Amino acid sequence: MMQRLSRLNYLVLLVSLGIAGCNASSEQAVEVPTAVILPPKSAVEGAGQPVPDNRTVNEFRVALLGNSHVHVNNLAGQLQQLLQVGRPQAAVHTYVAGGAGFLDERLTDSETESLLVTQSWSHVIVQGQKYSTSGLVTHPTDAAKYWLALIKSRQATPILFPEHARYGNNEEGNRVYMLHRSIAEEEATCVAPVPLAWYASLRQQPELRLHMADGNHANLEGTLLSAMIFFEAITGDPADQLPYVSAIPVSRANQQHLRQLASATLQQYPACPF
Repeated sequence: MMQRLSRLNYLVLLVSLGIAGCNASSEQAVEVPTAVILPPKSAVEGAGQPVPDNRTVNEFRVALLGNSHVHVNNLAGQLQQLLQVGRPQAAVHTYVAGGAGFLDERLTDSETESLLVTQSWSHVIVQGQKYSTSGLVTHPTDAAKYWLALIKSRQATPILFPEHARYGNNEEGNRVYMLHRSIAEEEATCVAPVPLAWYASLRQQPELRLHMADGNHANLEGTLLSAMIFFEAITGDPADQLPYVSAIPVSRANQQHLRQLASATLQQYPACPF
């Protein structure tokens, strides 16, 4: 029987440090301590283990943990369509988890852990690590590492999802990507280079808008670019070999551009350590 990290102890510790209310858009004036002492990593049997390689499974069961960046424009549905087209011989299921949005908040919701331990998943996309919009505040990453370890203990492939930068704030995207890479150095996982692909699109085709009008969330094209990155990370198959998908209302030319961009980014910044 797998031992589990005490989520209640974790929450008590966060409250004692006065950081339980932090999020990526509302920052404190003082820097959050980076050293958060938790029970030993051995409390989760997946901690420190390599990333399970599920690229060749016959059934893709993909769960998405996250906040509004996971929900917008039906990312799960677009990813399912790409998987069905790219791997027509495989069964495909995608599911967006309920519960809290940020990863530390999921430690005490009533849904996330139950979803991960009572159902079988081939891949779990993990989004919702708190980060500093200014770069001046450090947010703990222990919750992210807990979920990654738990996912690996279930023999699923975890894929961290660093969000794209807000419109006009390209430096933020690189900083968020590097934050997630630093998590992967401590707890092995795949990291989708979403912000880097978005920035490459801005350089190559600046007239193609990827953001919604709020300058924060992805529009249909931006969601498709992210979905293509996840497709290649999940299957290992080049996204630029996907055909035009008429069911996704993005033009043929733009789909081709986004496919090529996803594969070129992943060639330079591989998502997974295999």
